[in-house]
Amino acid sequence: MATRFSLLLLMLLAVAGCAGTPATGERQYLLPSASQPVAAANLLVRVRLAGYLDQGGLVVETGATTLSTARTHRWAEPLGDQLQRALAHALPANTAGTLTVRVTRFQGTADGDARVSGDWHFQGTDGDPVGGVFDKRQALERDGYEELVLRLNAAWTAVAAEIAADLRERGGQ
Repeated sequence: MATRFSLLLLMLLAVAGCAGTPATGERQYLLPSASQPVAAANLLVRVRLAGYLDQGGLVVETGATTLSTARTHRWAEPLGDQLQRALAHALPANTAGTLTVRVTRFQGTADGDARVSGDWHFQGTDGDPVGGVFDKRQALERDGYEELVLRLNAAWTAVAAEIAADLRERGGQ
């Protein structure tokens, strides 16, 4: 009887130990350009994501019309927040107004690229509204989600630099 009790207790402890250990193998990612602090300014930056991007998993095109959302490769914080912070950091410090950016693609492609697409609109405190569209691709240099995140970050950094340059050129600051 004592042996049965000991065996039962051992089995219960083993099951309890397994229940407390996550077995998902989940990985979380942050955009490197979003780690920079943003100084308070007279600029309101809004980033709006397409519905399929506004969730936790990284997105990869698997065909011309199909997408797959990773279950175990996820953003460590909301993607929109990261994109907003990275963009605000890249803009000229004396920019005043409202910048709205719609991101329609932020994903890996079936042909091995990272692709970032969308449009932007800026309304300064003094001047006419300006805006534009963007569609950037960065070739993945190796396989893997970490590489995808790095290439997406590079594409987003290029978008932010172009918006900043356009605002300077058009006098949108």
